[in-house]
Amino acid sequence: MESLYIPLLIASAVALLVWGLASLVSSLTNNEKRKLQSRLRDEQDQSSNGGSSQLPLSITRNEDKKGAASEFLSRWTPLQTLHRTILQAYPNGSVAVFLSIGACCMLTIGMLALALTGSMIIAGVGAALGGYFPFLMVLQKRGRRQRTIALQLPEALDFLSRILQAGHSFSTGIQMMSEELPEPLRGEFRRCYEQHSLGQPLEESLKDMAVRIESTDFAFFITAVLIQRQTGGDLSEVLKNISGMIRQRIRLQAHVKAKTAEGRFTGYILVAFPAVMFCLVSFMNPQYAHNLTGTSIGQKMLGTAFGLQMMGLWFIRKLTTVKV
Repeated sequence: MESLYIPLLIASAVALLVWGLASLVSSLTNNEKRKLQSRLRDEQDQSSNGGSSQLPLSITRNEDKKGAASEFLSRWTPLQTLHRTILQAYPNGSVAVFLSIGACCMLTIGMLALALTGSMIIAGVGAALGGYFPFLMVLQKRGRRQRTIALQLPEALDFLSRILQAGHSFSTGIQMMSEELPEPLRGEFRRCYEQHSLGQPLEESLKDMAVRIESTDFAFFITAVLIQRQTGGDLSEVLKNISGMIRQRIRLQAHVKAKTAEGRFTGYILVAFPAVMFCLVSFMNPQYAHNLTGTSIGQKMLGTAFGLQMMGLWFIRKLTTVKV
């Protein structure tokens, strides 16, 4: 069993490297968030008048920072994206707490690996894996939360449209949404209404909410509201049209996902097949598998093969993912 520690950790390190590079490439090539922030920033510049001071469009506002440590860390440019990601996953989270959890995971897994194997290299790889684990959890949590908000948004827009048709004001509609909608969308509108109640302009509160959520569909809603508040018009009818468009996009996404399910499933089988066969061969003929697990060149080959498998899985996911 001890002979499997090194190949497993090497394979995990290679997979971690591939995942990190894939995430970096994806973040550099994703222009959707940049267009969203640019659109909202343009709306902010157009709405500013004379010498009136406008609050900066930033997710790292003073009320979002938990303590002096988080405020100091949030001002550091490389951590601003991390701070925004944490708030999108955990609205009450902070950079300082997240980094503390990451450091604890690194120390715990690193010391455990050192105690089991006695190798500093393996302990370093284990510490790297432990430090990356909180990042992975935050990314998964953010993805689930944003998907839930996207599914709740059409019903929320219909609800707001009915409120406006009943003769209530838009700010009253925001208040009612903060009380009646399910989580997590209710929490976002509650935060928006509380900011507006404390004196922040409603337009700025809506922009902050759009930056926190970072959704194209939600950006349509915010842009329509900002334009309507400047030019006038029937906002309830506009909200109905946006709600219908979002529902059509959701149906199209589900249709595309069903059409590409075969390709994704094939990719999962191709990735899992070598690992399953290796486990079967190791169980049936341990001496045969020892040529890979018991030699340094074999361990390097296993780690490289695992990394290439993860890279192939990433390419398959990119090919079978169609943005709608």
